[in-house]
Amino acid sequence: MKGSNQATGPRVAPLLTVALVVAGLYFAREFLLPLALSILISFLLAPLIRRFERWHMGRILSVLTATALAFLVIGLIGYVIVGQLIDLGYKLPDYKSNLLAKVSSIKSGKNSPLTKATETMRDLSDAIAKEDTEAAAPGAQPEKADPADPPRDEAAPSDPAATPEPGAGAEKAEEKNKAPPVPVAVVENNSNPLETLRTFVTPLLGPLGTAAIVIIFVVFMLLEREDLRDRMIHLVGRGRLYVTTQALDDAARRVSRYLLAQLIVNVSYGVPVAVGLAIIGIPNAVLWGFLATLLRFVPYIGPWIAAAFPIALSLAVSPSWSAPLYTLALFVVIELISNNVVEPWLYGSSTGLSPMAVIVSAVFWTWLWGTVGLLLATPLTVCIAVLGKHIPSLAFLDVLLGDKPPIATEDRFYQRLLAGDAEEALAIVEECAAEHGLVAASDDLLLPALRLIESDFRDNSIDESTRHEMYRVLRQLIGELGETAPVVPESATVLCLPASNEGDEMASLILARLLSESGVRAHALSSKLMTNELVEYAAGAKPPLICISVVPACSLISSVHLCKKLRERLDSSMLVVGLWGEKPGEDDRRLQRLKRAHADHVFTRLAEAIAEIRAQPSVGQTVPVLASKTEAELALA
Repeated sequence: MKGSNQATGPRVAPLLTVALVVAGLYFAREFLLPLALSILISFLLAPLIRRFERWHMGRILSVLTATALAFLVIGLIGYVIVGQLIDLGYKLPDYKSNLLAKVSSIKSGKNSPLTKATETMRDLSDAIAKEDTEAAAPGAQPEKADPADPPRDEAAPSDPAATPEPGAGAEKAEEKNKAPPVPVAVVENNSNPLETLRTFVTPLLGPLGTAAIVIIFVVFMLLEREDLRDRMIHLVGRGRLYVTTQALDDAARRVSRYLLAQLIVNVSYGVPVAVGLAIIGIPNAVLWGFLATLLRFVPYIGPWIAAAFPIALSLAVSPSWSAPLYTLALFVVIELISNNVVEPWLYGSSTGLSPMAVIVSAVFWTWLWGTVGLLLATPLTVCIAVLGKHIPSLAFLDVLLGDKPPIATEDRFYQRLLAGDAEEALAIVEECAAEHGLVAASDDLLLPALRLIESDFRDNSIDESTRHEMYRVLRQLIGELGETAPVVPESATVLCLPASNEGDEMASLILARLLSESGVRAHALSSKLMTNELVEYAAGAKPPLICISVVPACSLISSVHLCKKLRERLDSSMLVVGLWGEKPGEDDRRLQRLKRAHADHVFTRLAEAIAEIRAQPSVGQTVPVLASKTEAELALA
């Protein structure tokens, strides 16, 4: 029980920490929002201030000039937007006739889709309302009449004495049906100009106060940025100065680069939008250009939110359908150009976030801090990803948020072999070969896979049938490498021998295929042959060079034994051993044992072995001629 509690503790602690951090961010948002905005603006203005300082303007003058320019631009943008909105409000009533004409053109005719849909919805609504009224009425279920009772005339009064006189009854019924008088009170309007002013000004005090706090924070952060950096390093990085410095510099560089590039991209998006809308004839095109620039900071959905307003306005402005279509086409074309041309050109390197992380961060920060959180989502998430990159205990953040593959390429390749997916495994090898070359792909993917297969088999992680199936898939992949043609084995100048098992045979096949691709005649034998059979074949062929392939560490003893036997029979042939996938210096004793077994060279990577083999004069080179043999052909060789 005690062990169970100890095991549960480490799992609960991170979740509790995350919950406390999120709660703190939520309840302290009134303080943290101005601070986060100030940091964001500081990152954006820092390059401009450094430029001013290089012009010998001084720290204080540079900070004040950059800050004044920034908030002046923001104020001008706000002034233009407010003016455009007021102008649009005056013009909207003029477009009422166009909207009515479009609606009438859509619903004209009794058989139009809009008319039928409207009638159907109205009929359904009336039917539901009628059922609700009947169910709510008192006495909806009439009482059953007793057959013994005489029939009554419902129209006749039950009591003759209660029958009203003709004139008096009508007057009483009319008075009864009259509604009670509604009292009318005259309320004096005591409001004065000060109260009216307070009504309009009070809602603005909050945003204005936040803006003032942000300005103050920005100025002091920029004036004391080195001092703040040093304090942060002293607070967080005691004993880890290098890591903390790297993290701060990396975060500042990423966020500044992102903000600057995003600003340029958004301006290059908003200006064509404003010009295009003005040409189409959409009023207040400047307003929609500014809106498109600002909303494009919102990932993925921002541009289309910005497009919705001018498209809706185009329906009201134009008496025809051409303007809405032109407006829609304008946004589609500019969005395609921006996504496929401008952004790849300006974003020299990414922010280090995956696309999924950008979307999730936008939803999370919007939920936490509202609209401002949406604007801050990407910069804040960049800083969190940087922490995961530089702090080992937070490495999971880099895995969750970063744009690096969550699984290494060699692990992904091995996983596809485990799944028996030859198509995707081949695609991974081809992708790596196209980027780094076929030899590098074999060194980085195929040989590590061979070692993992043998290691998992020895640890009983996979059984014999799974191992054999993985080797079958690998044999297919090796057969797809290169475009060489078969050759008579006796003409080979390099003989590739397996030390003992099928993994060694796969390594020999890979080496023979790569050598033949480089112009060297090479031939690989099967692991089904006994050691004496391999020696006899080599003694009969007398090739200039023999390479023994070993997948460490299970075949080491067999390779030493085979090496000694070959040296006893073949004195003139060069003897090479490949400890494929062995890391340099991993176990020098293996290297010494092979040297004592009279091996001329020992290699750990295919690239080194191929370069050395091709440099041997006795090997020679010719047109690539050898293809990988099938298992049956190798067994009969």
